Amino acid sequence: MPSFDLKTELSRFQAELPIERAWMPPSSWYTAPSIYALEQAAVFTNSWQPIARRADLSAPGSFASGVLAAQPWVALRDAEGQLRAYHNTCRHKGREVVQGCGRADELVCGYHAWTYGLDGKLKRAPQMAGVQEFDRACMSLPPISIDTWGLWVFIHLGSKPKPLTEHMDGLTQALGGPDWTSFRYHSFQTWTIDCNWKVVCDNYLDGGYHIPHMHPSLDAQIDMQSYTTEVHENFSIQSAPSSPSEDERSDHAAGARIGSAARYAWLYPNWMLNRYGPCIDTNLVIPLGPDRSEVHYEFFFLASKIDADKSFLEDSIAQSLITQREDTAICESVQRGLASASYESGRYAPQLEIGEYRFHHLLALDLKAAQAASR
Repeated sequence: MPSFDLKTELSRFQAELPIERAWMPPSSWYTAPSIYALEQAAVFTNSWQPIARRADLSAPGSFASGVLAAQPWVALRDAEGQLRAYHNTCRHKGREVVQGCGRADELVCGYHAWTYGLDGKLKRAPQMAGVQEFDRACMSLPPISIDTWGLWVFIHLGSKPKPLTEHMDGLTQALGGPDWTSFRYHSFQTWTIDCNWKVVCDNYLDGGYHIPHMHPSLDAQIDMQSYTTEVHENFSIQSAPSSPSEDERSDHAAGARIGSAARYAWLYPNWMLNRYGPCIDTNLVIPLGPDRSEVHYEFFFLASKIDADKSFLEDSIAQSLITQREDTAICESVQRGLASASYESGRYAPQLEIGEYRFHHLLALDLKAAQAASR
């Protein structure tokens, strides 16, 4: 078996070529453990990632925890109302200080009861009397950048990141400055998919190419002849007006669920926000390995709908889950094909897959820069 050279594999996608001449990234980008490892450091450690809903961290002492790019984190609101985030690793033996979510006046590690204030400073370290050169000030939990946008809380594991407001300004303007306060969270669904995280993003970003072939009920609700994709610096938006006529493939009247149009916003590298009718749903694609990922789906609706139209909510979520099941089948089949010895790389449909091409371009820039810096 020939040896795997990371630099060579990265160079096989030529980001400088126009879409009409470009080949897609090779299959190794979707199957090789070394590519996956590089992405964790180059992409997910160095991007703003949504980790909680703003409402869940609204009360003093509320906290949430998780893992991003193999780094445990905890986010909280302190007694003064300030949002904070820290590396959630006890300075004693490395155990996660807290797990899950809830409310606390201090952060107590369940292993040996080392205790930290909500400001991250070490307050108590039991049974450590007699330890020499023990500098309590150096034993604080290292901070992580944290900020909010819309209904969500984001963190960034890198050092001195671009402020989130600047990072999201273009998307905010493109979405028309939504009135987030009119929406309320309803529920979530989590899907584990046997495919690389990029397969999920590619499928989302193909300009609606697959919708007529793979999503009959969704195809019946939108006007595919008017489907468009706008590409911006770090995001893209796909749009389609609702279908102008009834279609027997859908149980919904034309425009009843979609409203006047559906807008599908993608933010590099792995977050999607879908806006249609009285609905918002978000998809966060979380890498679990070279050939495994998780999609965390959250549903929001106008407060007036949540209070008055339960059947609409149930029908809308059911339709979303139909689409997700169809997408799961697509993505798992693609991953099996990417592992085939007969496939190396494909070509873009230039008028449709421009969002996907932009994704690959941004990814290539990050991966190649990180690989060069590591030499």
